[in-house]
Amino acid sequence: MLLWGAYSLRNLWARRVTTAFTVAGMGLVVFVFLAVLMLAHGLERTLGKTGDPANAILLRKGALSEIDSSISRDRAKIIALQPGIEQGGEGRPVAVSEIGLQLTLRKAKERSLASLSLRGTSHDAFAVRPKVRLVQGRLWEPGTTEIMVGAQVAKQFPEAGLHRVLHFGNREWTVVGVFDADGSGFDSEVWGDAEQFMATFHRTAFSSMTVGLTRPDALVQVKEQLERDPRFNLSVKREPDYYEGKAESLAKMIRVTGLFLTAVFSIGAILGATMTMSASVAQRTTEIGTLRTLGFTRIAILQTFLFESMALGASAGLLGIAGASFLQSVTISTVNWDTGSEIAFGFQLSPGMTGLALLFAVCMSLAGGLIPATRAARLEVVQALGERTV
Repeated sequence: MLLWGAYSLRNLWARRVTTAFTVAGMGLVVFVFLAVLMLAHGLERTLGKTGDPANAILLRKGALSEIDSSISRDRAKIIALQPGIEQGGEGRPVAVSEIGLQLTLRKAKERSLASLSLRGTSHDAFAVRPKVRLVQGRLWEPGTTEIMVGAQVAKQFPEAGLHRVLHFGNREWTVVGVFDADGSGFDSEVWGDAEQFMATFHRTAFSSMTVGLTRPDALVQVKEQLERDPRFNLSVKREPDYYEGKAESLAKMIRVTGLFLTAVFSIGAILGATMTMSASVAQRTTEIGTLRTLGFTRIAILQTFLFESMALGASAGLLGIAGASFLQSVTISTVNWDTGSEIAFGFQLSPGMTGLALLFAVCMSLAGGLIPATRAARLEVVQALGERTV
């Protein structure tokens, strides 16, 4: 087996220019294939990391997002005291009532306008979501027009930098802090005092509540008692499940579109592998005849050319994976269809994707090399050696 492998690799090296072009073409297809998977996975992972598994988010029943949900102040107080919801020090419930709005800002690079999530909340949000931490400045003072921005907002929108003043709702809002949410969707949000936002935008009810659970399996109890109680008219979900579900449609669209393009490109790559292997067979016809004369079977000839083709695919796969791995340092942003707001996320590569990309590359090369390898195996000895004298 090692002898056949070395033989095939030497033949590839002998035609290294053609081999290099074929590997580059197939590697590009693998790169596109992997980039699509990484993009969709990055979006799902970013929104999947949003929220804490120990929390539940409460929305009005039938509401698709926080934007079109509402929970009255009186009900919010009652809900926070329900069994299954964690009570912190001094009997204070681990819960935060929030209002979801939108804010339009101009991007740094494209200078285009983008919509961001504006979250009216309280300092309790940091107790409910311990992964969110202050990295610059300070927290806003309750009752003032001070706000904080997520790390991605500060990075992509220069007018929302620390100590800058934003104008919305006919008021001026000073950015006093920047928070980091561990790469989750909260990094693309602007936070401020809920009471000030409600007064500014003439709202009388909260949009949602996020509550800490006494234990992970308490979600079933909380969900049952709140969703069945007609006073509340609520829908209860685990917090990460809610945010991850919002990425489902967009991630599906990315995968379908990207994989369609990959399928089209892969046809070209397969044809390229076919041409390379056909040229190899044509140039080595006499060599094939000699091998057959020495007693090598048709199966052995077939395996040799297929191994050679697979080596092409494996090289292309490694090339595509190497190129795609650099995408992990890239952060892009897109509009979340559910909320209409901008969300920043990065390409995420996983071991499973790496294996899938390699398998895809080898399958392409096998498809491209099958016909030339079959032709080589079916050559008659007389025919193969006869071409030497032509």
